Amino acid sequence: MLVLPKRQLIIAGAAIGGLFVLYAGSSYWAGVKAEDTLQEQYRMLAGLPLFKVKSHSYERGWFSSSETTELVFNRHLSGPYENMLPDNMKPLLNATIKFTNHIQHGPLPGLGSFDFRPGRALVRTEFAMSDATRKTLKTFFGDKEPITIVNRIGFGGGGLLDVSVPAFDYEEALSGVKMKWKGFDLKVDYSHNYQDYKTEALSPGFLLEASSKGGVSFDGVHYASDMRLGGTGVKLGTSELTIGNVQLTSHESVPYSIKLNELIYLMTRVRVGEFVNPSGEFKPSSVVLKNFSYQIVTSEQDDFVNTRGKVNFAELNISDHRYGPMRLDVSANHLHGPTLVKLDKAISAIPFEGVDPAVLRKQYVDTIKKNAVPLLENNPKLLINEFYLKMPTGEAKLQGSLGINGLTPADLNDITLLAKRIEAEAKLSLPRQTLEDLVLTQARNLFTVDHTAEEQPNMKEVEDLARSLLDSQLSQWKNDGYLVEDKGQISTDLNYNAQGLTIHQKKVPLPWQDEPADASAPAAETKVKN
Repeated sequence: MLVLPKRQLIIAGAAIGGLFVLYAGSSYWAGVKAEDTLQEQYRMLAGLPLFKVKSHSYERGWFSSSETTELVFNRHLSGPYENMLPDNMKPLLNATIKFTNHIQHGPLPGLGSFDFRPGRALVRTEFAMSDATRKTLKTFFGDKEPITIVNRIGFGGGGLLDVSVPAFDYEEALSGVKMKWKGFDLKVDYSHNYQDYKTEALSPGFLLEASSKGGVSFDGVHYASDMRLGGTGVKLGTSELTIGNVQLTSHESVPYSIKLNELIYLMTRVRVGEFVNPSGEFKPSSVVLKNFSYQIVTSEQDDFVNTRGKVNFAELNISDHRYGPMRLDVSANHLHGPTLVKLDKAISAIPFEGVDPAVLRKQYVDTIKKNAVPLLENNPKLLINEFYLKMPTGEAKLQGSLGINGLTPADLNDITLLAKRIEAEAKLSLPRQTLEDLVLTQARNLFTVDHTAEEQPNMKEVEDLARSLLDSQLSQWKNDGYLVEDKGQISTDLNYNAQGLTIHQKKVPLPWQDEPADASAPAAETKVKN
């Protein structure tokens, strides 16, 4: 039997002890740095309008730590859509979402599970649920965990976040409700402080059917982005979304109040206020959208940002009316980056919940006036590179641009000087029937009164009058050469700059110009005689 000399035992023990101290010290350091990364992620989560933070705590240990967060759904956002959910899912919206991040520190954070990949930390998220909530989720997911989140944080502060939700099939025999969820996977590959990150999300499909009410389904949802923080503070890169098919079917009239302001904020981080929120009633109908996609590319040159967005779909069917294909390609160029960042922070700081829409609107306008002037001073330009939509009655096409050139702060105090800084051009073609439909819809809305009133307007007379006025005006404009009509398509073009306005190569005098206006010009009429 080999017996090591006492000195060698001491050296070996010291080496082992030294390695333990080194490992313990590096684990503590990794825990400190991991907390920095997780706190940044928490700040991002707390900024989402979908949730409200109820509580948050972080307890750091030597080799492991824990972070506990409680969230509740923002019912101001989800409220308008809750009546579409099965009854046994609605209680989930009142529940508190409590989760704990179990954090194992580096340098080998997964050592306990025989994972020898190095890093600052390995974070596994555990959701705490009430018995009632767990019972409800068990109805859908069975013995599977409803959601799995693993976050591997590297030595540099970046990492890989992996989120997955398993698929399930659910059916209620008595109510006729069916749900089929094909799962969800999300991967976020991020750098330190999210200076750049890549995101990929996939949802193969979802189906919800309620035999008496209708249904909703989608398939083939894929989102990918590659973003980085630019020198001006604006996020640069590419983001893309594709959806194979979306189908909505309604068997009965459904009242709606769509919170567009919140949806816009979720997508763009820009709050636009409740005054953009439409409300009304969906009539029994069927809507099918095929092959929808969008792409946004943002780049930077010096202090200026250029962005371009494309939206397409192959086909949109609304109650047997077919639209598509549709192509929209728009650009915003030469935007002053530091001003964009400043404006975004100022608008995001405006409180919006419970604020009167009129007051909120004034706050937005005042904020934009105060912070957006440098955008206008740096010659921004908006372009519609292409808009094309095939409709049942013909084709709609639009190309154009709108820019501001050479503006100074003094121009904002003089409408005439401001108007001379604007440059615009456009080419437009659309079906005459589409224009007529828009006019008739506007006329009906204008003359619609309370349905409980004893005397109701004769809508046929209203429509006949609107149609007659439109025919008369279009005939006059065609005779004067401001537009042309060919096989049901109306086309025109315009050009506007400091020298004035022309429509279809014919000059249209403007109110502030010296020459008298032609009464037949579309934009020159300023007075109506009885």
